[in-house]
Amino acid sequence: MNDVNAIRLAKTELREGYNTGNVRRILSVFSDGLGDLSTGCASFWGPEAKAVLGHRLKRMFARSRVTLAVTIISIRIAGDWAFDWGWHSLTVTPRKGGRPRNVRTRYLEIWVKENDGKWRIAIFLDNIDLPPQMPPREVLQKMRPKRRQSRPVASAQKR
Repeated sequence: MNDVNAIRLAKTELREGYNTGNVRRILSVFSDGLGDLSTGCASFWGPEAKAVLGHRLKRMFARSRVTLAVTIISIRIAGDWAFDWGWHSLTVTPRKGGRPRNVRTRYLEIWVKENDGKWRIAIFLDNIDLPPQMPPREVLQKMRPKRRQSRPVASAQKR
């Protein structure tokens, strides 16, 4: 299996871990040296990051059913490192009833191919996605190609 497909398979494990509420399955996709820069949370590094992520997941799954949809924009391989970015869409439904809440984030994952040959997430970074928008008019105007001004053509030469 090539490296891109191996990462796609690991992303499937991540998704299925969320969809089944399986913390161990989710954590298996993360490196022990994880750097976690999740939106709305303090940053953690190394074994502490994995432990804190596991704690947050357990609390979330105790209170809610969760489904994760992943949209991968791109996966780029650079030796034993890889970069994956896209969107994660979480639907969080309270177990005690209530309306589901949808949270869509943009993510960047930096993966490392570890000694066992498996790809794992070494750095996770995300932030809340915002609706698309056009750049401000001033920016668009500056980006427009400049038109060449034509010079007036002399209709007749003086003799």
